[in-house]
Amino acid sequence: MCSREREFMSAIRLIVSDLDGTLLSPDHSLSKSVIDAVEEFTSRGGLFTFATGRPFLTAAAFETQLQLQLPYILCNGSVLACTGQIVESQDFMLDDLAGLLEEADEQLVDVLMFGEGGVSVFRASEPVAAYEAKEKVACSLVDRTADASWRVGRVQKVILMGNMNVIRPLWERHQPGLKLQYSTFQSEVNYWEIIPPGQSKGAALRRLAERLDIRPDEIMAIGNQMNDLDMLLAAGIGVAVANSPDELKAQADYVCEAGYGDGVVEAIRRFCLKTGPVQSAVEI
Repeated sequence: MCSREREFMSAIRLIVSDLDGTLLSPDHSLSKSVIDAVEEFTSRGGLFTFATGRPFLTAAAFETQLQLQLPYILCNGSVLACTGQIVESQDFMLDDLAGLLEEADEQLVDVLMFGEGGVSVFRASEPVAAYEAKEKVACSLVDRTADASWRVGRVQKVILMGNMNVIRPLWERHQPGLKLQYSTFQSEVNYWEIIPPGQSKGAALRRLAERLDIRPDEIMAIGNQMNDLDMLLAAGIGVAVANSPDELKAQADYVCEAGYGDGVVEAIRRFCLKTGPVQSAVEI
């Protein structure tokens, strides 16, 4: 079903998909059907990559599984990586957010700080343990009361994890006093993400497309959460998988009947594999 009536005239040369909740199955793995569909598309000359909120540490394995040949988008747009290394990164110092993060910790909101070397937290908790299990990563503990050096650390993003009825008012109280105009959004039911100013998946996709000399109408973007919206709007075809919120579905060009990776396969087969070979891929 199409949520916006529109003809899609250009052949899709580039597919960009979100990972968790979209390309990945509910158990956070890549299914064989997804890998096969991506391989079929790329074997015809198409380009495929992903855009995720994950940091390099927990996303790099999917580059290998998908045999990616071009950069992929991390930390919701603030990082680009390729062939096992970070090639572009935007970051910020935590000092500006210190008051917000300390109050969040006092209100039992989990604070996850994403640096190039790993993820740090102020305390251990069940939600943090669940995050570690999902992402297959160990978070390092920071004692914010004993050592203030964390304030001068530089990070690619921060996640406040917990009850949005606590987090949103907390952010609204602190935001006017911050020095920078951070990009913020809710990426999961209990995730409030803070990334460098001007960064997003959509902004990163536009930079990548310019680098590859690919027009917006030659791109299909696929996602499942509102942090994917500007990426979908930056593409010629914006696709929401079935497990997306209604707000995202309402602004997508196409809403899949299937969810998660099955929805991605559905979109690839509907828009990208009906015709012959894709125009020869550009130099990367």
